[in-house]
Amino acid sequence: MAIEVVKFRAGVCDYDEDSKLCTPVPCQGEIVIKPNEDDDEMGFWDFEWRPLEKPVGRELSTISLILIPGETVWVPVKSSKNGRIFALVFSSNQRYLFWLQDKNPANLSLNELNEKDQQLYDKMTRILNVSDDNDVEMNDA
Repeated sequence: MAIEVVKFRAGVCDYDEDSKLCTPVPCQGEIVIKPNEDDDEMGFWDFEWRPLEKPVGRELSTISLILIPGETVWVPVKSSKNGRIFALVFSSNQRYLFWLQDKNPANLSLNELNEKDQQLYDKMTRILNVSDDNDVEMNDA
């Protein structure tokens, strides 16, 4: 069986609880998701986001997580108007926000998912075994 590895360009976002604003951090990054070698029979996945550059005046660390199907969801933040932002949400309600960094075609607005984004969303949904009627309500700077 071929090992499926998902890799794509994405940055992290800051989220302000008081204002409910989500702001992309201006730093190139990459997400890599692959089956967890230790718990292969459990269906767990390793998730890693890492910065590809060092932003000015700020330190960003690699984010390493284990994704548990049925306990984790990858959902678009539909209230975002400044870009294509997704939330990785755990059953504990812990969440991480990421903005997709590949440019959208000129005929689409900043927050519209293009065909590649939709394929990525569909793949993440399959990996995490979730229905796609989830959404996260947040505002975007």
